[in-house]
Formats: sequence, C-alpha cells, structure tokens
Amino acid sequence: MQNKSSMPPMWWTKSVIILCALVFGIIYTLPTFLGNPSDWQRDSKGVPTQWYERVAENLLPNSRINLGLDLKGGLSLTLNVEVEKAIQDSIHRSITLAKDLVSTEGIKITSFKVNPDFSATVELEDANKAQQVQKRIQEQTLLVLFDKIVDKTLYFQVNRSYISDYEKQLMQQAINTIRNRIDQFGVAEPNIFQAGSTRIMVELPGMSDTQRAKELLGNTAQLDFRLVLNSIPQAQLPTLLNEARQALKITNDDNQPATIETLSQWLRDKNKLPKNTTIILHRVTSPSAQSIKTISTLPYLVESHAKLTGDLIEDAQAQQSTENYIPQYVVSLKFKPQGAKLFGDITTQAFQPNNAPHQVAIILDGNVQSAPVVNAPITTGSAQITMGSSTNLVDQMKQAQDLSLVLRAGALPASVKVVEERQIGPSEGAQNIHAGFVSTIIAGVLVVVVMLIIYGMSGFVANIAMLFNVLLILAFMALFGATLTLPGIAGIVLTMAIAVDGNVVINERIREEIRSGFSQKQAFYKGYNTSFRTLIDAHITSAVAGIVLIIYGNPTVKGFAVTLLCGIICTLFTSYYVTEVIGQWLVEKTKVKRFG
Repeated sequence: MQNKSSMPPMWWTKSVIILCALVFGIIYTLPTFLGNPSDWQRDSKGVPTQWYERVAENLLPNSRINLGLDLKGGLSLTLNVEVEKAIQDSIHRSITLAKDLVSTEGIKITSFKVNPDFSATVELEDANKAQQVQKRIQEQTLLVLFDKIVDKTLYFQVNRSYISDYEKQLMQQAINTIRNRIDQFGVAEPNIFQAGSTRIMVELPGMSDTQRAKELLGNTAQLDFRLVLNSIPQAQLPTLLNEARQALKITNDDNQPATIETLSQWLRDKNKLPKNTTIILHRVTSPSAQSIKTISTLPYLVESHAKLTGDLIEDAQAQQSTENYIPQYVVSLKFKPQGAKLFGDITTQAFQPNNAPHQVAIILDGNVQSAPVVNAPITTGSAQITMGSSTNLVDQMKQAQDLSLVLRAGALPASVKVVEERQIGPSEGAQNIHAGFVSTIIAGVLVVVVMLIIYGMSGFVANIAMLFNVLLILAFMALFGATLTLPGIAGIVLTMAIAVDGNVVINERIREEIRSGFSQKQAFYKGYNTSFRTLIDAHITSAVAGIVLIIYGNPTVKGFAVTLLCGIICTLFTSYYVTEVIGQWLVEKTKVKRFG
C-alpha cells in the first residue's frame, strides 16, 4: 500500500524547482552550441535558412559563452608603461606652471632641471624670492619636497611616500584607457591585467589585424598645442640639428621624437637654442602599411612644454575635407570649456604682430601633425587636425579614424611600448577545444563507470546529477556572458569529480545507517539529513579557495576559479536536492532493494 501512496508536497515542490532548473539549463546552453548568428546562412530577407536557427533567433536568449584566447585564437600583447618618464614629465609641467605663475608676480626663474632620480633644481634671478617660488611649486605638485637653498638655487628631493601611489595611479589609468580603446574597437571579452610593476598584458580573442591593434594600443595619443616660436629662423634649424648630430654621433635617419629631444637638449646646453624651447619635426611617411619610412621632415621651434593638452578635448570625429580643392582627411576637435579658453589664449598670442609666423603647432606623440596659420583668435572651442603624415588617401582615412577613436577614449598617461606579442591562430584554438572536449568526455566516462560499479542504482542517480550539474554550469556562464578558457575546462572536469564526491559522502552515510540496523527507507532519510552539514562545510572550504583565486589571480587563473565557483554552487543543488528527489521516488515508488 505504501507504494501506492502519494508523494509528500515538499517532494512535488522540489520536483517543480528541478524541472524549472532543467528548462533554464537547456534554454541558455543551446545558443552556445548553435554557433554565432553572424556565421549563419541567411536568405535575401536576412532570415536564417535552417529551421532550428530561426527558432533560436526568435525564441532563445542571445547570451552565449565566449571563448578565451587559448580556445578562439587571437592576439596577446605585453605592454611596458614608461612610468619614470611620465613622472619626470609631470614634475616638469608643474614647475613650468609655477614659473608662469610667479612671472606674473615679477619673479623670474632663470632655469630649472628635473633629474633622473626625480629630484629637481631651480635657478632664481633673486634669492630673496625663494620662499614665494617654493610655495608655488609645492602648490602644483606633491611629487617633490623642498630640500634646501644654496645661493640662488632651490633644491627639491623626491617625495617617496607619494611616488608609489602616483605610480599605481598611472598604471590603473593606463589600463582603463586601453580598455576604453578596445571597447570602441569592438573586441569581445578582452583580458587586460597588470603583470609586474610597469607591464600590462592584453589578450584579444579573435583579433586578426595584429598591426592595427599594436598601433591603437601603442599609440599614446598625447596631443598638445604649442606656439611656434620665431627666435630662430626655421631655415636655420636643420643646420643646428646636423651640428648636434655630428657632435653626438647620431645618424641622419634617426628621427624619433626622443632623439630629436636629445639633440635639442644638447643645443640648449650649448646656448644655441633658447631655454624652455625645443625642436619638433613634422614628418611625411611612406604610404606602405608595412613601413614607417620617413620621406621628408620639417623642423619647428616650439615651447618645451604645452599649456593645452588632449585631456581637455570633449569630442573628436574623423571627416573628409576638400579645402583648397584637395581631398584629405581631418579630425575635428571640440574642446571642453577650460580647453576652449586655453585654445583661445594660445591663438590670441599667436596672432600678435610680434609672433610671426603666427602658427600653432598641433603635436601628437612628439610629432608635429600640422601647424596652421592663425588669421584671427579662435574662441569657438573647436579645431582641426590635418592627417598629412601619409600621401595615400586611404591611409589618411584609417589614420583619422584611429586617431579620433583614441582621442575619444583618452590619452595614455605615459608612453607604452609593445615588448612581446604572441599570435594564436584559429587552428591552434580548435586543437585546444578538441583536447578539452576529449579530456572532459574521458573524465566523465570514467566517473560514470566507477560510480555504477561501486554504488549501482545510487551511482546511476549520481551520474544523472553530474550531467545536470555540467548543464547548469554552462547555462550560468552563458547567462553572464562568461569566458571559457582551457583552465576553465579543467575547472569543469574538477567540478564533475566534486559533484559525485558529494554523493559518495551521502551513499556511504546511508550504508552506515543500514549497517546500524535501519531499513533501506529509514537509512535513506537519515543519510540525507545527516550529510547536508558535511556537504556545506566541504563546499564552503572550496568556495573560499575559489574566491581567493578570483581576487588575486590573473585572468587565466580567474577563468578556472569562475567555473569552479559556478560548479560548487550547482553541485550543492544537484548532488543533494536532485539526487534526493530521484532517490526518494525510487525508495517510495519502486521495489529497489538497495540505494546507497
């Protein structure tokens, strides 16, 4: 008569919950295995040709599991952030601003120098004004602290306690800027993380345009606007540069911004260039996408440091211009209110009669992009950058689009260099997927066989729960758009073992109760009731380890930890509730003689 009795209400409640979980798992897992909608064949109306693809597009969610770099293929770059140079530049800008401020008070700083160890010296015209100058410099920066004064020279030492925080701030800002650029570039699920004190790892799954990725990420996009000076005629600048090259034994084909700055520094030291001025080149490069060969250069004498920089830009858009009936691409800029005021001040200064040739140099990453003549002060808060570094119109368009992208995303706080790159092809990713799939199948088959041999019917139920567990893991990963990596597959395999491990604990507890003299039905209920706390304790321990890996691990380790935590949560549900519901039905409604 017991076999004909109805199941208790709680059993039905649990059954409904399990059924809903099964439907959830199927609905969210299926789209991943049906492939990417962009790869489906479609008719002239854009409707998928296969019936199951039409059903998926109309009824199933769009969430899918993303494949990581090791499974999908793509590009891995290691970037080195030049933090030390950025700190030196920041100190230099601060002292320059302080110099401008004290000059309005009638105080003259004759010269200053920032040393490689971040200390600084400031030469004054009047030693009695040292206190005012010291106060102004300390207002502008916390990177240096006043040390002493000797005659007319102020000495500043590095502020070690602040430098460390500033370096961390630079690295975090660099990571955020790189992430913004990649988001605008359209790469799905990139991995960006700090590796060491000054290096950033960037993983771009599915990325095939290696050269463009390197240009976008390595392009500092440090944009500034400086007044073109007339203290030395432009025609004499090539002669001065050649003189410096001969003295420093630098070849004529080395025209990198850092090299030109070295030459300018030598000329300043020899008093052949005015203090706080420098030479920057305008370059015209070859149209070849694979070459950065310089065709010609034109030197400009400009201020050493800019008062208006790219961080005051509100918007940047690539546009085609036909000015002077010559088709070319430009980047139209719109400044923030503060930037608009500074740009108005610069153009007003350039328009003054004593500032011929009345030009403002637009400088991008140490290169003069263009130097337009100012015919009147510009107070509208807008400007244009002419893409003239290439003679090829297609290259100009690409440069304009990329420049507008990085300017909108923001300039990097420091220069970066690609120090290592690794390309993983789609075939290698397919091999990794195949290897992961085979290892998962082998592990699953071994677990199924062992559980059937040792535990019989209860082992069969545990195997069903294990497969249910894997289905739920994949569903949750698809729901949250998680990225599956090779270590993540290892996490799933480990979770399969953890899933049946919980049932091993329950089955052994049931066997202990049977050996104590309880009936099969009594042992079943006592076994499940007494095992729950043990399962909770064991899974909490594993979950803590997974949380630690997520917090402190790199993305590769995090991929493993995410699947592990999903598996732990799903295992508690499947190894206890799912097996309990099925087992309870077998014990109550069938003539099974042994369960456990």
